[in-house]
Amino acid sequence: MRCAEWEVNLAVLVREEGGLFCAKGDRMIRIKAAPRLSFARLTWICCLVSTGACASAPGGVIGRIDPPEREFTMVGIESELFAAVVRAQLAADDGEDAYPHRLDRFRYDARPYGTNTGYPEVFAGVEGVDPTLSFARASEREIDRVIESRKEILQANAVREGRLVPYPQCAGAGVPVPPPPARGRSSARRAKPVDVHAGCPKTPEYYLTVGLPIRGQPAGLKDSRDTRGERVRLRGEVWAILVDETKVGPAGWSRSQYAWLFTRNDEGALELANTIFIGVVE
Repeated sequence: MRCAEWEVNLAVLVREEGGLFCAKGDRMIRIKAAPRLSFARLTWICCLVSTGACASAPGGVIGRIDPPEREFTMVGIESELFAAVVRAQLAADDGEDAYPHRLDRFRYDARPYGTNTGYPEVFAGVEGVDPTLSFARASEREIDRVIESRKEILQANAVREGRLVPYPQCAGAGVPVPPPPARGRSSARRAKPVDVHAGCPKTPEYYLTVGLPIRGQPAGLKDSRDTRGERVRLRGEVWAILVDETKVGPAGWSRSQYAWLFTRNDEGALELANTIFIGVVE
């Protein structure tokens, strides 16, 4: 089919990591990058090229297309990673020592790191966990897009979304109980001991926050042991993300931080490979 100076040469399959190609006779070349598409979407398009474009391509390899490098944007990979985090949490085991463990009363704060800016004031003391090492610092508009995308993912998975509920008289789980009043004082003047956990909820609640994507295994976590006690040595496409778990219960509150590491499975989906404990605050 011809029109003026254009010729339809070939219908090609375009994927997110692909490009736009044209064929002329026995030659096949890449002529420009394809627009970004979601991983779940495949689109057949027609490659419209001028007659001279294919003829002038130098050094083409007959019968072969060299795979182009994958290109990622922070917002795009973030949505995929967050969805993978939620899936892994929902599929967690009931084992007491297992992590991630199954949670009954939990919710996610859709804001990255649980902050209004989408970035923590201070990063964990681990080399390589700053997400700006992988992507430029996101604008306010991009953070808003991330939050909206996360809310949609949570809604689709029937998971509650919300911020940490403050409990005024609920100290950390590591805060010691005040000692009893000294003996010898009259019972009338004896002060009632302060219950630092009097305002804590009677049933444990969990609040989860998820950071922003980190490409590769952070340098500070290389050759570390994961929550199963195994050495972590990942290759290929690796993504890391920080997950904070805040538990508030009768004995007080505690906040634990983990690094979740993902790789791609045979179907091309991100899959949880390892979780590494970073620290706890009580």
